[in-house]
Amino acid sequence: MKRITIKDVAKEAGVSITTVSHALSGQGVLKQETRDRVAQIAKRMQYIPDWSGQNLKSAETGMLGFFTSSISGFYGVLMEAMHHECGLHGYEMEIFIIESGERLLQLLMGKRVDGAVVLHSGLKEEQERFLYDMEFPVVYLDREIRERHTSSVLFDSYQAGRMAAEYLYALGHRRILTLRGVDWTYDGLQRQTGFEDYMREKNCPVEQEYNISALFNRFVAYDEIKAFLKKGLPLPDAVFAGNDDSAFGCIKALMEAGYSVPEDISVLGCDDIELSQWYTPALTTIRTHITEQGGLAIRELTELLSGKKEGRIHRIKGELIERSSCRRKGE
Repeated sequence: MKRITIKDVAKEAGVSITTVSHALSGQGVLKQETRDRVAQIAKRMQYIPDWSGQNLKSAETGMLGFFTSSISGFYGVLMEAMHHECGLHGYEMEIFIIESGERLLQLLMGKRVDGAVVLHSGLKEEQERFLYDMEFPVVYLDREIRERHTSSVLFDSYQAGRMAAEYLYALGHRRILTLRGVDWTYDGLQRQTGFEDYMREKNCPVEQEYNISALFNRFVAYDEIKAFLKKGLPLPDAVFAGNDDSAFGCIKALMEAGYSVPEDISVLGCDDIELSQWYTPALTTIRTHITEQGGLAIRELTELLSGKKEGRIHRIKGELIERSSCRRKGE
């Protein structure tokens, strides 16, 4: 099958080769509708830029990109770790906060960066495959992919969920409320699945009324706990929050309702963000080693760029950090 060239895309779109280049790279002065139309045509024609071409080798940017849909929560720590590691390897880092996988693909097709770290649930499977076909170096932080030019650096979130369940169960807690994260993200799904699997194995499954979505957000968690308390159901022995941020919202709602943590109810978080140790009560949590993930992601990406190694999957184990927000039932 004939390889589609930029000239073919230009002919199909009825524009110049320069316009195609600018549309796919995000450069130049073009109407947004022109950029979108050219990008759609390039995708439909399965145009894959020739990264191995001599012109592109001589046009390396010296820049690595971090692509995400949000920089809230622990992302600041993650980005700082990546930026530091970039400097050690002679790269600069550019951060792209974008909504869609389509826009991510467009930016990468335009060779804005030499390689990418991606933490973006909006990137679809067909777009993953397109990046693989482009042989573009990518490290994912939110999905398990191992290809020649693709690696994943992940928290072992399933094990973190099991660790949380094992800890609360060992403290004698049986009726446990879970504040789920974002169900369609890797970490949200894996943490919840690990927790539920362990409790089910102990013949103590999480009851439906005690399984609440908090979207990794303290404000949502606060509102959901307030709503739960109004139902008049038996108070849970403990709460497992999908991240520390939602644990904070949970504790605030409980304390405003007159309950004491951990005297009336234990609360366990996940991530161990900096505020966790300063919060009152200091939060017991699962440390997910965010700084380690950021540094390892950049090291892995530079190795992919050098061609020294093919893609791998790295899983970073969590660590239980005991503080003041949990205690043994009955004590």
